[in-house]
Amino acid sequence: MSAAPAILQQPHCLNHPRREAAARCTSCGQPFCRECVTELDGRMVCGSCHRAKLEVKEKPKRDWFLISVPLQLALGILLLWGTSWFLGKVLLSTPSEFHEGIMWQRFGF
Repeated sequence: MSAAPAILQQPHCLNHPRREAAARCTSCGQPFCRECVTELDGRMVCGSCHRAKLEVKEKPKRDWFLISVPLQLALGILLLWGTSWFLGKVLLSTPSEFHEGIMWQRFGF
């Protein structure tokens, strides 16, 4: 009676060799104890597979600099031109008496 039958031998946890395995990771197939597996989407997975599945894949950032700088410059010039145009219209619509100072003499200034 030197060896136990193969049926009775339990696999051991990959991270804790002294502990018996409670489950196999459904992703990598390795045996793990209860502390080393967790549930993810209804499946038991190990910690490293859990982190790999939850890891957010970063999308490459688009370089908006080439578009945004000329657009901001064009909007700035358009805003400056619009403001100048509006002030010119206001100044042209004011009576010339106001510019010559005659209007102020009526009020005693």
